[in-house]
Amino acid sequence: MNLTRRSFAMSAAAAALTPAGAFAQSDDPAVILANVELYLNAITTLDSRFVQLNQDGTTTTGAFQLKRPSFARIAYDDPPTLLIARGQKYMFWDAEIGQFYEGPVSTSPVSVLLRPDVKLDEVTNVLDIRRDKGFLMVTLEPADEPGTGLLTLAFDEDPMNLRQWFVRDAQGFVTRITLVEVAYGVELDDDLFDLDHTDLIRPD
Repeated sequence: MNLTRRSFAMSAAAAALTPAGAFAQSDDPAVILANVELYLNAITTLDSRFVQLNQDGTTTTGAFQLKRPSFARIAYDDPPTLLIARGQKYMFWDAEIGQFYEGPVSTSPVSVLLRPDVKLDEVTNVLDIRRDKGFLMVTLEPADEPGTGLLTLAFDEDPMNLRQWFVRDAQGFVTRITLVEVAYGVELDDDLFDLDHTDLIRPD
């Protein structure tokens, strides 16, 4: 498991979506940001597939579940790899090397999106808001730890809907994530977001 996959996993645990919402388009950055915050704060639950495009041109696939604001789960298909965000911590199981890691969600550049009340300009530096190739693009970095990574969210606007996000890690590697087969408002049991790595360790 490389840093790029871990960086995506942390972003996916936070950068989720809600059913499409209708907002009046504006060129005022403050209005645009307010619309994005309204959209993100409407998140309840999500069940989706994703396709990840890596820096080297390879692709990986997996499943993503979200139960805002406290829970997220990312499961890669091959090799089977899990990341669980639960409360203020995340747990990472790398099946490729049999390694478990646990750390605070706050170390992710997108931890702000797991907050009960998303206010992007209070806890992040909003570096760029622009329209490009039919998408509204919003680029963020953590205000307390600049340089640890960037997140760019790419939205449709009419109606607003998150389609992709891009993660640039501290080493400059960029990963693009596209969500597919998205279902909203589904029932997700809290047990889905448990990870007991001792059950996953393989004997030598």
